[in-house]
Amino acid sequence: MGDKRGTPLYMYRHLIGGRFLVSQCRLGVMTSEDMDEAEKLHDRVTRGLSPEIFVPTGPSDLERLVGGEGISVGVWSGEKLICMRAVATDALWVNDTLEKMSFPADETGRTVYTDHCIVDREFRGNNVQFLTHYAIEHRIADTHDVFFTTVSPKNTFSLANILGCGFVVMGLKELYGGYLRYIMRKKLDRCMPIWTHGHFVIPISDIKKQKEAIAEGMVGYKMIRKNRGHSMLYAPMAEHPPRGYWKNMADGK
Repeated sequence: MGDKRGTPLYMYRHLIGGRFLVSQCRLGVMTSEDMDEAEKLHDRVTRGLSPEIFVPTGPSDLERLVGGEGISVGVWSGEKLICMRAVATDALWVNDTLEKMSFPADETGRTVYTDHCIVDREFRGNNVQFLTHYAIEHRIADTHDVFFTTVSPKNTFSLANILGCGFVVMGLKELYGGYLRYIMRKKLDRCMPIWTHGHFVIPISDIKKQKEAIAEGMVGYKMIRKNRGHSMLYAPMAEHPPRGYWKNMADGK
């Protein structure tokens, strides 16, 4: 079981019949010895999911993620793995992924790619996606300061979690064999401000307008529920404010 001396967590565990109880869990770094539990968790969580929502990570990539080409943290309830967050750190692997997303390679080797974060159904609602992201961020911030990941526009639960971790939408593209994904990024250093006054509210279902906003240098930074559907707030991300920004603020626009 990964790091058995990991950080203790006390989380709600949901049981049948509408019951729940507080369960002691532990968060620690995973190793290749945890492959069996990693595969079991993937099977439990992703069984029956459409690839439009989530594409499971295959066994060979799981081995890379818990080996020397990535870092993975897990949360265990007893000997059972109930959450796994995996980040690819190998520069060649990361740059290959960036190329597929139409982003330039990172020659500095300071970029990582979050491959997945999955949670057992009995332990959802504990903000464990949030906790595991910051656990990894804390461990690698000295050597890696740019995080990329992807999420389906139809997976609004995971999208909200990723936005809550400080990621923004940088792209919208078909990946994984033709499935639409937001491309999301978080920079820990040398990041530019997002000028939110006068943001644009674009329905998540309106792919064309979102792509146009991204092409104009805007990023999606917040999701809201509007008109019985979800929308993304887009605003410019730039070193300097857009033309007329301060005047519009003064005019209350």
